[in-house]
Amino acid sequence: MNRLTKKSVILTLLICGGLTVVQPFSVRADPLDPYIQAAKKEGAVQIGVTLRGKIQGKPSGTRYIAAFQKRYPFLKVGFKRIGGTRERERVLTEMTAGMYNFDVVTAGTTMLPTLISAKLLRVAPFEQLGVAKFLAHPQNIGVSLRTPVYGIAYNRDLIPDETARTFTWETCMDPKYKGKIAMDDGPRHLFPFFRDDVWGREKTLDYARRWAVNKPHVEHSRSTAAAKLASGALSMHCGMPRTQVLENQEYGDAKSIGIVFPEPVPVGVGDFIFVPEKSSHPNAGILFLAWTGTQEAQNLLDEVNFSGHPAFEGNDVNKVIKGKKVAYASWEDAALDDQYLTEILQAMGMPVVRAKKKK
Repeated sequence: MNRLTKKSVILTLLICGGLTVVQPFSVRADPLDPYIQAAKKEGAVQIGVTLRGKIQGKPSGTRYIAAFQKRYPFLKVGFKRIGGTRERERVLTEMTAGMYNFDVVTAGTTMLPTLISAKLLRVAPFEQLGVAKFLAHPQNIGVSLRTPVYGIAYNRDLIPDETARTFTWETCMDPKYKGKIAMDDGPRHLFPFFRDDVWGREKTLDYARRWAVNKPHVEHSRSTAAAKLASGALSMHCGMPRTQVLENQEYGDAKSIGIVFPEPVPVGVGDFIFVPEKSSHPNAGILFLAWTGTQEAQNLLDEVNFSGHPAFEGNDVNKVIKGKKVAYASWEDAALDDQYLTEILQAMGMPVVRAKKKK
């Protein structure tokens, strides 16, 4: 090998070695960057979710939206609450008719087959964009917002806190509370119990039959149920979401209401939110979904709405149920909500009005 060739080899090795040293320090591109750049051109986003802007006059959803606005100051953020089933169905009807008024929309999980078949959902790689896996829909069509954690709410003047801390789900059928106990007209807290790794279908339906013997009051409005609890008209409400109780405690100053979380603690999927395929500002909408699926956003959500996901460290709900056995509903379970409701109501001897059993 001549001297020139040796020098060439040495120079090549030095260059390669230098590249080897430098390469690990190269900056990876943020997967959100393409959406951010596209959203800057869109300049705005219209959000329609179930968050209330204010509760008892105090900022709630507005604080959440303001935090998103601060993260992306180049967006003009509009926000309107889409509440119950009727409003969600109205928005769905508008979209099927070609009216897209929102870039982020909420829908019930049982509406998903209709949304998917109508091709109304925009797909995005939400996990790659920073959304926790348990919040992202497995088909990449949306994420979950406002996770419900269910417990037994009670009147603290009628039931001492130390007594309530001994409650189990069997307490709901204790004869001494007969006539003073309540349930939702859709007892969603029982839905996760259908899972084979929790109670299973037979045990859950047997529980429903035995609960019916205690003749619980059926409440169509959680707000009304909370007011009855606060006044002492009811002693307890089995399966009330943590959100409802804490809103009354913190925003309504209803200190007479408490809540405990017997095991297994039922945790639902929450509200499904998505970006419509033909929305005016789809990239900005995807940024909102990506942000709402992060620990920062979920912990803020738990602060302002008491509905952050309990899997995130640093929020209050995580501390409250830490160490307890938890029954998490999956996206697959959520698709069966109507079926579960039908079976529970039938087991309790109640008429089935809205629920339809899936084939």
